[in-house]
Amino acid sequence: MGQATTADPAPVHGAQAHVPAVRRLAAAAQRVPPAAQGLIALVVYLAVWIGTETYPLLRHPGMPQLAQGGFDPNFYVWALHWWPYALGHGLNPLHSAQIGAPAGYSLAWVTTVPPLALLLAPVTLTAGPVAAFSLLVVAGAPVSGWGAFVLCRRLTGRFWASLAGGAVFAFSAFEVNHAYTGQLNLGVSVLLPLLAYLMVAWRDGAIGPRAFVTWTALALTVQAYLFLETFADLTAVLIAGFVVGAALAGRDGRPRVARLALLTGISYAISLVLTAPFTGYALAHRPSAFTRETVTTSIPMNGLWVPLAGHDLGLRWLADAAGRLLGVPGRDGYLGVPLLVLVFALPLVARASRLARFLLALTVLVVLGAFGPVLRLDNATPLFHLPWSRLWSLPIATSAYPSRLMVFAFLAASVAVALWLAQPGRWRAPGSWARWLLAALALAALGGNINRLNYADQSGTPAFIATGAYRTYVPPGATVLVLSQRGNAGLLWQAETNGYFRLSGGFINAALTPNGGVPAPVAQLMPPPGSAPGAAAKAAFRQYLHDNQIADILVENGQHSGRWPSVLHQAGFTGTTIGGVIVYRP
Repeated sequence: MGQATTADPAPVHGAQAHVPAVRRLAAAAQRVPPAAQGLIALVVYLAVWIGTETYPLLRHPGMPQLAQGGFDPNFYVWALHWWPYALGHGLNPLHSAQIGAPAGYSLAWVTTVPPLALLLAPVTLTAGPVAAFSLLVVAGAPVSGWGAFVLCRRLTGRFWASLAGGAVFAFSAFEVNHAYTGQLNLGVSVLLPLLAYLMVAWRDGAIGPRAFVTWTALALTVQAYLFLETFADLTAVLIAGFVVGAALAGRDGRPRVARLALLTGISYAISLVLTAPFTGYALAHRPSAFTRETVTTSIPMNGLWVPLAGHDLGLRWLADAAGRLLGVPGRDGYLGVPLLVLVFALPLVARASRLARFLLALTVLVVLGAFGPVLRLDNATPLFHLPWSRLWSLPIATSAYPSRLMVFAFLAASVAVALWLAQPGRWRAPGSWARWLLAALALAALGGNINRLNYADQSGTPAFIATGAYRTYVPPGATVLVLSQRGNAGLLWQAETNGYFRLSGGFINAALTPNGGVPAPVAQLMPPPGSAPGAAAKAAFRQYLHDNQIADILVENGQHSGRWPSVLHQAGFTGTTIGGVIVYRP
């Protein structure tokens, strides 16, 4: 991906036999063309990710098996199906009457990842939306790491240093934890390092202003359609980055920083025009109830260095601290002690590098933002409100998660690792080995904190859906109510049947669809354990079925049925079991 700004080391001549094997390996890697180096890095990241975490998804790509107790995986399966379905049927893709029937749901403030859905449309239409989802989970972290590798390779010219830097981003707590929850909007972050790459390439003269504006506007537009919150976070981080860059650039460098800021602003203007249909519709359909408590989605201070419980690498003090951090949302902030030391030590080692100081300053600013409105020592110990706490109460920020800013901290840390390892020095020099040791410890701490992906449920799709038996019992286009302990089973089944039926309810996000996406009269039918539904609840439930013209109630049988069969029996309904589903005909 272009020529590096730092010259590659010259080929080794002479007494080859006396050169350490690792030096010869490094020299051989440097002779590989940059584009091939990027391909090698991608293959390495894929091999690690597949070999350690995602092999089950490749083994059974069409089986819904990732985190089936949560709502997000099957929502994104539905979203991957929805965009080609909506466009193919001439429907408004920002409003769906297929779910939440009969009125439907507005999707203007829901992350339906249209760029990924359209990119994977050939896979969705041929192999199904579950296979497309599995492919994205398998590729998300490695491709994001590849983007960071390309950036690091541009800055350092060193393959192994860049490979380590890309691995920091690929296998960061942010990337892995969002893969764990199946959140495609956050688990595919390749555009962020590629945007930084474009800036560095412009700085080096590898691309001109016109190419920079064109490609940057395109990347910004795709990011806005992928996830608007990340686009907004990116905007804030870029503004902070330009301010810090101008402060560190000196009098001679400030005009160049100003020129880059101007070109980036032009790119933003173009992207705003390209995203106007989406943002205009979203602003016109903004739900009044769309709020979230930002304190509970921010990073506590010791969340930066304390790993998940059970991921403490045998260190007792970390294990004790981890036990007190259970319940920290997302765990997006874990950098680990070695990586924090490296980021802070880099400006001391590379004293002449303004980039090293820039990375440290940007990391500190991002982390301060990720703390949210209240500084907390740990998950249960608030200290005080931060000076910028009121910013999180602004309308544009009320639904934002401060912890999601950490993706930029990991990107800065990945570049810091590459610069750290690319510092000049002999392989046998103590300082060189110490640098590699610290980088290895940083990667080990990140790898040790990886939360294994949840494949506990491998029941797959019920035969009622998989074999097409539903066509015998459900009229095409009818509205059904799906009840299951599997997260978003209704959306999953609708996607797998190519929109054969409409769905009553369905979870799209916590603010717009409470009760886990189950309509209120249905949720109220479920009594406390040990009791039966009341007469008023049963009457309201039957009225809901009548008013919304529910043709069938489908309850997933077996481990996902929960208490619904007994509750429906107590409410006076009799069902028939077919292919793993109990069908109730109101």
